[in-house]
Amino acid sequence: MLLVLGGPLVVVIAAIFTFYLAWHDSDNVLTKDYYRQGLNIDKDIQRDARAGQYKLDANVKIAADAGRILLQLKGETSLPVSIQLSISSSSRGSEYEYLQKITLSQISPGNYEGTIKIPSPSDSINLKLWHVKIEGADWRLTSDWQEPLHSPLQIKPLTDNQGVNK
Repeated sequence: MLLVLGGPLVVVIAAIFTFYLAWHDSDNVLTKDYYRQGLNIDKDIQRDARAGQYKLDANVKIAADAGRILLQLKGETSLPVSIQLSISSSSRGSEYEYLQKITLSQISPGNYEGTIKIPSPSDSINLKLWHVKIEGADWRLTSDWQEPLHSPLQIKPLTDNQGVNK
């Protein structure tokens, strides 16, 4: 009797356990506003291309002790008075997403500064890769930033055969 019921019982228990894992440890594959982002993809591509036309080059670093983020921007266009910088990252294994939108103000020609909320030490262990987006009125620069609290970032415009800047 045990041999007859043992196999199906093990399968039922394994199915319940698999359902539990899938329900509690699911990865968020899509962002919450994926539909709007999909509609705007053409605009984003044009803005990336315009950054290449302007030959923009950005250097970003964090002064963690002062809670400031510093940006040096060069290019063959007039530079705006303020720039929008977006930072996002998510840690694997949790639903926590780190997201900041920071307005950087020009402090001198080509130099910008803004206030950044530094993640707590427990969060920064899991946030070793940030996705950075710097936006002007008609252009944008994007990149991935490895170890943002410990190293500066240089961003150049994306080209057709380039995927990620480092």
